[in-house]
Amino acid sequence: MKRSFAFAVAGLVLAVLAGACGSSGSSVKTTAAIAPVLVNGALPHFDTPVTLRVLTHDSFAVTQLVLDEFETVTNVKVELIPSGDAVAMTNAAILTAGNPVADVIFGFDENLLGSVLEQELLQGYTPERLSGVNQSYVLDASGMATPIDHGDVCVNFDRAALTKSGVKIPATFDGLTQSSVRSKFVVEDPSTSTPGLSFLLATIAKFGGGEDTSPNAKWLSYWKQLKANGVSVVDSWETAYYGSFSGGSGKGDHPLVVSYASSPPAEVQDISLAVESSPTGVITDTCYRQTEFAGILRGAAHPRAAAAFLEFMLGSSFQSDVPGQMYVYPVVTGTPLPDTFAKYTAPVPNPLTLPYADVAANRDRWIAQWSALFR
Repeated sequence: MKRSFAFAVAGLVLAVLAGACGSSGSSVKTTAAIAPVLVNGALPHFDTPVTLRVLTHDSFAVTQLVLDEFETVTNVKVELIPSGDAVAMTNAAILTAGNPVADVIFGFDENLLGSVLEQELLQGYTPERLSGVNQSYVLDASGMATPIDHGDVCVNFDRAALTKSGVKIPATFDGLTQSSVRSKFVVEDPSTSTPGLSFLLATIAKFGGGEDTSPNAKWLSYWKQLKANGVSVVDSWETAYYGSFSGGSGKGDHPLVVSYASSPPAEVQDISLAVESSPTGVITDTCYRQTEFAGILRGAAHPRAAAAFLEFMLGSSFQSDVPGQMYVYPVVTGTPLPDTFAKYTAPVPNPLTLPYADVAANRDRWIAQWSALFR
C-alpha cells in the first residue's frame, strides 16, 4: 500500500529571515533554517498581527487561557486545524508538502517521523527551550522535529466490567487471546490511527518476525489469534475509547481497549479512591513508547511566528497544561503533574520500542500484511 507523493515546490522563495523583537511575522515563504526568536529568553512581540495556522490531530487540546497567553504576548492569533488522527493528518500534510495549508504541524510521533523527514515536510528550527527537554525524547538530530509530549500506548481495561463478568484481568499479550475475553477487545486500525499503529508495532517488537514478508510472520500469527478471538477493529482512538470501550463513557461493551498508560487518571472522579479500585487500569506488558512532535511546515507563511509557537509549546504554561488536557506527559524535565497523574499513573519503565528508521522502512509493508488479514 505504499504511496508516492509529488511535492508542490515550484515557485517557493528561498529566504533567510532575520531579527526577533519587532519582527513583522512576514508572510514570505522560506525553506531555510530559522534564526532564534526568543528575546532574552522571552517570546517575541510581532509588530504586525498575523494569524498562525496549526495543523493538529483531533485529540489536540489546550486550555483557552493558555492559548490566550501566547496570543497576547506575541500579537499572533492561533487558528487550529483539526485533521483527523495523526496518520490522516500527516498524509494530508504530505499531499501539500512545500505549499502547506498551515504553518505548524503537531502530533506526528516517532512512527511517522521517518516519513515526515523523508518527504521533507519541515524546515529547520531548534528551539532554545529544547535544552530543558529530557534528551531521550530528542530523536531528530537535524532540528526539524521538536518533541512536545510523550506517553505509552497500552491496552487499558475496565475493572468493574471484567470483575462483573467473572473474568480475570489479562496481564500479558497472550491473555488477550484467551476465550475468557472473546469479543471483549477493541483496537484501532493501524492505517488510520497512531495508537493502532503503535499496538501493531508493539506486537512486532514482542513477537518478532518483522523481516518476514510472508503471511506466516510471527507477529501476524498473534494477530490471527486475536482475530479468531473476536477482536474488534475501529478507525480511530476516539471511536474506540468513547464509543466501544465500556470504561471510557459507559456506552460501549468492550472492557479492553488500546489506549494510553496515562488514560486511567481521566476516569478518576475522587482522588481518595485507592489505586487498585480505580475504574480503569493498564496492562503494562503491552505498552509501546510514543513521543509526539511538532514542526514548522516547509513553505510556512509565517515561519518566525511558527518558531515562537514551538518555543511556547516548550514553555511552562503549555507543558503544565499537557497532562490535564491530553492525558500524556510533558517532555520538559521538572514540569509538575496533576495529583491524579502522580497517584494513578506513571511512565512505564521499559516499554516496547522499535527504531524509527526501521519503522519508516517497513511500516507500509507491515500495514499491508495486517490489512491482508483484516480486510
